[in-house]
Amino acid sequence: MKEERKDFVHLHVHSDYSLLDGACAIDRLCEKVKALGMSAVALTDHGNLFGIMEFYKIAKKTGIKPLLGCEVYLAYDHKISERPDRNKLNINHMGLIATSYKGYQNLSKLVSTAHTKGLYYKPRIDMDLLATYAEDLIGLSGCLTGVLSRFLVDGYYDKARKALGEFVDIFTRDRLFVEVQNHGMEEQRRILPDLFKLADEFRLRVVCTNDTHYVNLEDWAAHDALLCIQTGAKLADEKRMRYPTHQFYVKSRQEMEILFAERPDTLDNTLAVAEMCDVTMPFGQNHYPVFNCPVELREQFPTNGDYVKDLCIEGLRDRYGVDYYHPENYVLKIGQDAGFAESLVKRLDYELGIIAKTGFLDYFLIVWDFINWARTQGVSVGPGRGSGAGCIVAYLLKITDIDP
Repeated sequence: MKEERKDFVHLHVHSDYSLLDGACAIDRLCEKVKALGMSAVALTDHGNLFGIMEFYKIAKKTGIKPLLGCEVYLAYDHKISERPDRNKLNINHMGLIATSYKGYQNLSKLVSTAHTKGLYYKPRIDMDLLATYAEDLIGLSGCLTGVLSRFLVDGYYDKARKALGEFVDIFTRDRLFVEVQNHGMEEQRRILPDLFKLADEFRLRVVCTNDTHYVNLEDWAAHDALLCIQTGAKLADEKRMRYPTHQFYVKSRQEMEILFAERPDTLDNTLAVAEMCDVTMPFGQNHYPVFNCPVELREQFPTNGDYVKDLCIEGLRDRYGVDYYHPENYVLKIGQDAGFAESLVKRLDYELGIIAKTGFLDYFLIVWDFINWARTQGVSVGPGRGSGAGCIVAYLLKITDIDP
């Protein structure tokens, strides 16, 4: 007999980084999913990636595969450049999960653009932006506030079908999943048949998710208080915003099997999502921009190391009156001797070697470039500060004016 699979992956978890909306401390979350025998878990905070790095590190340390995602705010029926009337503003939720580091970079671009160009009540992305950065991202059709669910709740099956077709065009069938949920809400149960029908029509896999805003069932009261802080309401206010049930916690596979007893494939598909994801964060690497030597000087200085050394040799003459190639014969400043000149040359060679070895040549040249431009344009430049201020290379390049 085939061994029964008991694993399950939570694909919609909102951490305490999800600003007064999620109450899942990341360490408690990872400990809980580990105790339940899960191999992976996804972090999908609303509209931000604030918790991703801590989540990635703690999950790895715990032995859980971290799935890096976000539940973005999607402006499906308008562009993010538009500012509709607040009462006509439709912002839909959609889950995105990175399958690779490239996917994480695309997710970062989406979220950053949402905050810098699409912020209007919520940090929004639109369909064009989604299509631009969909590579290496898995798309989940969304919770009850997703595009499909909202159309189906209102009885617009054809509109939901059209929208799903657009998502298929963006993600392809391999990376798009129809999402179903069951938190004990009547609307969720009512649209389940239509969601399954749409998935069959487009030959898409269906994945069940549990929107998780707190770790344990008993945490619902603390989360409810958090919502009051967010909305400025009181617990006793009967008309305030509140979650309709107490089912938004980390559930076991056994609990999810009860909710989706007729479709166990929806649970197994959470594992399929996890297996598609393999993101390795490149910690410990520098990501400075590259300095391009002027075209007319590239034959004379084939490497950036050659160029920065020549600039420093020129600075040695200007700052100290010392000839790098013949320090003992050069006219020295009053009070200096050949030994001093030789020590400068040795120090310069030593520092350039360290800078080249540690990969900071481009960094020094870029800083030199904008400081040099500022000086030639009459823009005030300070004497220099920071960890590199005692470096003779910075002094010779006139990045700093303090003689080390």
